[in-house]
Amino acid sequence: ASDGDGTGDACDTDDDGASDGVGAASHEGEGAPDDARGEDVVASFGDAIGERDLRAGEAEAGTSGPRIAWRPEWPRYSFDEAVLTVGLGALLLAAELLPTAAFRPNWQNGILFDDGVREGLRLREYSQRESARVASEVLQGVLIGFPFVFDAFFVAGIGEGSWDLALQMGLISLEAYVISLVFWRVTALLARRERPVATECNTLPETMRREDPHCQDRQTTQSFFSNQATNAFTGAGLICLHHTTMPLWGDEAADATACVGGITVAAVVGLLRVMSDFEYLTDVLTGAVVGMLSGWLLPYLLHYQGGARPELRSPIAVIPAPLLSDTMLGVQAAGWF
Repeated sequence: ASDGDGTGDACDTDDDGASDGVGAASHEGEGAPDDARGEDVVASFGDAIGERDLRAGEAEAGTSGPRIAWRPEWPRYSFDEAVLTVGLGALLLAAELLPTAAFRPNWQNGILFDDGVREGLRLREYSQRESARVASEVLQGVLIGFPFVFDAFFVAGIGEGSWDLALQMGLISLEAYVISLVFWRVTALLARRERPVATECNTLPETMRREDPHCQDRQTTQSFFSNQATNAFTGAGLICLHHTTMPLWGDEAADATACVGGITVAAVVGLLRVMSDFEYLTDVLTGAVVGMLSGWLLPYLLHYQGGARPELRSPIAVIPAPLLSDTMLGVQAAGWF
């Protein structure tokens, strides 16, 4: 958002020229200019609805600001990231609506330590396996919602009145989940690893297969890597990142407990996936790595390490396209450099 003098400052100023924005970086002081960070989505939204204070949750005259706020040196969620999030979200929606599911596996059986761990942990009875599966889904849902509902909405927003911080946390969390889900979806479609319970069903007599509902499930090629473990560890990574960079709960021990608790619950989700015989341990471990990269490392590099970051636009873009004619069939590439 730009003022009439073209400075591009999104915050109101007092008569003495001091900026009221707690969370806005100065163009002439600390931080980098907006063109190096990308347009501030939250500030633009505040301007659009006539609430310019939305950017930083400015304090009223004579009162102190929020206890926690977005720091000036942290790059804010930008328009580039919004475009990326929406685009990848559209791909996920298309993958769900279009007939992309494949029922013939490319990969069966365990590798490394998979089979030994599976024999020691898997539950034999259908009712036990189903209970473990449902429990993993519930705990996964808790970890998905925690960064949005509890930390961002209730703690930062309602509890501290720092709605700018709440929006930043929510948008960054959404970006992390979309990226991890796209990576999972593409990998699952390519790998098409058969679930261990489906491999077991193939060895059973027909009468026993009919008695086990898990043997009737057609979606048996999404074992690698574990979607539930990925979501759970993405949530745990976000919880750890938010609580170690900001005193959300006002106490260092309490914030550390939130991080440890998130990782513990995510580990339980992974354990339940192996016990339910829906995934191998290597599926769970891979999902845990992808989740932590998406939920902790990526947001840290983009936002929480401080200082300006480069724009997400690549200086080189190449777009492949088919080349079709009466006498030629091939591939062409176009782009800018």
